Formats: sequence, C-alpha cells, structure tokens
Amino acid sequence: MSRTLRELAYEKQEIQEQSPYEAVLEQVRNAISKDHADMLAQSITEQSASEAVKRLIGEQITARQLRVGRLSAQELIDRLYGDMAGFGFLDKYITDPDVEEINGNSWNDIEIVTRSGWRKIPEHFLSPQHAEDTLRKMVRLGGLVLDGTNPIVDSYITQGIRISAMIPPVTDRRSGAVFSIRRQRMTKVIKQQLVEWQTASPEMLNFLSLCVNHGISVGLAGKTGSGKTTDISYLLGTADKSKRIYTIEETRELDLFDIDEEGRAQNRVIHTCIRPSDMENADVDMNDLLRKAMRFSPDIIVVAEMRGAEAMTAQEAARTGHVVVTSLHANSARKAYGRILSMCQMSGTNISTGILMGFVAEAFPVMVFKKQMQDGTRRIMEIVEAAGVKDGVVQARTLFRFDNGNFVQTGSISESLADTLLENGADPAAVSGFKVVRL
Repeated sequence: MSRTLRELAYEKQEIQEQSPYEAVLEQVRNAISKDHADMLAQSITEQSASEAVKRLIGEQITARQLRVGRLSAQELIDRLYGDMAGFGFLDKYITDPDVEEINGNSWNDIEIVTRSGWRKIPEHFLSPQHAEDTLRKMVRLGGLVLDGTNPIVDSYITQGIRISAMIPPVTDRRSGAVFSIRRQRMTKVIKQQLVEWQTASPEMLNFLSLCVNHGISVGLAGKTGSGKTTDISYLLGTADKSKRIYTIEETRELDLFDIDEEGRAQNRVIHTCIRPSDMENADVDMNDLLRKAMRFSPDIIVVAEMRGAEAMTAQEAARTGHVVVTSLHANSARKAYGRILSMCQMSGTNISTGILMGFVAEAFPVMVFKKQMQDGTRRIMEIVEAAGVKDGVVQARTLFRFDNGNFVQTGSISESLADTLLENGADPAAVSGFKVVRL
C-alpha cells in the first residue's frame, strides 16, 4: 500500500531538506528493500532490473523531495544506485580496462594498480559497515557468503574478475573489510604484444609454443600478479586447433574459444571452474576436475594456479602422455620443483622424497620463472630444463634468461627433450634451432 502524504512529510521532516548522503541512502535503501528486494538483487546482473531499480530510486527522491548538496537528481540517483545495487565508487575502477588490481587496506584506504604502478585513490567507503556490506554483495556473485562465521572468502565478481575479502574478527574492526580485486586480461594476446611489452623474446615464445604443441609439459612460476595467466593464454592460443584443451581454474580467467563469424567453434576447448560450497561435501575442487579431465580425452590439460594435492594428480597425468600446462607460486624456476614436490606430498603419498622429486622433474621438463619489475613490466626471467635429480634436488640447465637488459639464450636443449619433440611431430629444423647438444 502506498505511503500517505502525512507519513512522507513526517519522514522528510526527520531527514530535512539537505540530508547527509548517508541518511538519504539508508532512507531509500530501506524503502526499496522492503518491497523490491528480489529486483534489487537481480539488478546486479540484469539490465532490465537495473533500469527498474533506478526508476524506483527516482520515485523515492521525488516523493520525499530529497536533496544532497549540489548533486542533481540524476547524479543522486546514480550514486544511490551504485551503493545499493552496484559497488559504488568501485564500479568505475572495476570496469576500467587499465586497472589490474583494486586493493583495500581498510574501509578508507584504497589503492589501484595499473601497468605503470600503484596509487591511492581519493574515494573510499562511508564506514567499515558500508565496506562489509559491499563486499558481501561482491562475493555473493560467486555463490559464497561472507560473514562472521566465514570471514575469509575467495570468490569472483564476473568472468575474469576475482576477489579475496576478509572482515572482522579476522581483521581489525577499525579497518573493517580488507580486500583485493584482480582483473585478468581476457583479451587474446599475440606474440608481437608480448615482445613489445618486453615479456620475452620471440625465440623464447617460439620455444615454449614448440613444447606445448609437441608433448612437453610446462610450468610457469612467479608471484601473484606476475602475468603467468597471460602467458598461458598466449601459449594455448598457439595450440593446433585439432588438439583438445581442458582448463581448470578457480575463476574463469582464460578465454580460449575460437568462434567464427557464424558462431561456430573452430577449436576444441572445455573450460571448467572449481565450486566452493558452504554445504558439507559439496565442494568441487581442482583435484576433482583434474581426475574428471581424464575421461574427456584431452591433449592439453591446464591447471591454473596449482596450490595443493592436485599437484600429485597433475604430475601423474604429465608422466602418462598428457601435456600439462600449469602455474604456481615460487621464487625461481629451480625452486618451483621443490614447491611442486611439497604440494604432491600434501596428497598423503608414501612415495619417498627422492623418487617423487624424480617424478616431478620427469613430469615438467621445462620450467619458466616470471617476475613483475619495479616499473610494472612483467618479464620472463628464466627458462630452464630439468636435467635429473641429485641428492633430492633437481639439476637444471638454463636455456634462456634476462641478463643485463637483454633476453639471451644461454644453453641448449638436451637430446632427450629434442627426441620427445621430434616424436610428437615437431619440425626438425625448429628443434635444431635450439642448438641440440648430444650428451
């Protein structure tokens, strides 16, 4: 039933003609949430619902004769909508393609990261509670709940944009919510772009593409934000269209579909994502999807951000004829082997450390290390080839490295690696171009 003019006049008197924005937001949000909660929730992802909510906000502003400072009615509608259904001041940064990360150190201390570096922004939330409410909306888009009993959540906002959020009691109550929103570059990249960005030399990219297309599994190590997923996207984009690719991710960051003008798929790709759940035994993790991959006859399996026991299944797949491309956190190409070993041991295996390390080296003959530099450039610092295990440590030869401002080839691939490439159909001329050494 409509509110009476007397009720509206009374409420108007309470908040006054020049109400503080917070009071107006609370007033309008309560009114719309009471009768249109479902529409408010749908407006985050549905354009028609979004337009309907904006109309309702406009009606509330008109009926209550609300004003805030020098904001026009339309500016007030847009700001209220952003805080109620969108993500407020964050919207413009989330949709800005130049912004790679948005990091909140507290409710009133927020930074953005671009290719040129980081900077603090002048905008912030209205209060710690406002920050928490906004983050709850964000993580809910990924099907998860952020609250006092589940105060740490990794979720996603939409394809290619993921969020990690923490709230009290894990964080200081004066800071309120702490978060990191990361945007993955979803557009396909080409060799020329990577070379122009000083990511790698053409020879390095040619070598990695040769490996992925001809039977050699590759690991890419580096810190968060070093650009590993961008490189994986490029390498998989060079795969022969006859190869079946199966990807496993926490959130969709890879987009490998090759569609012609009539909407028909030109390649063979299966994209999968894990599914965390608040329900007991309802999670679908990387290991579940990795084991399921074997039933889909993949030529290339992509395990994005390997972090735990799934490494054991991944190395088994790599040693039994599948090409596995994976990324992981490690401080160097050589240290990446030890990192994979420790993840394999999380599976509870009884295989001795020495034998298991041999399996890891066999599974991933080629390891890449990538780093984000001080100037924001993301660069492949080294590519190594595993050359066996001694005293439980992988021995590796450096094939390429970034040295004194230049990318250089410092070593030659082994006879074993060359033979594997040739057995899987690689062009002999391309293989010989990497200076094969007969051992």
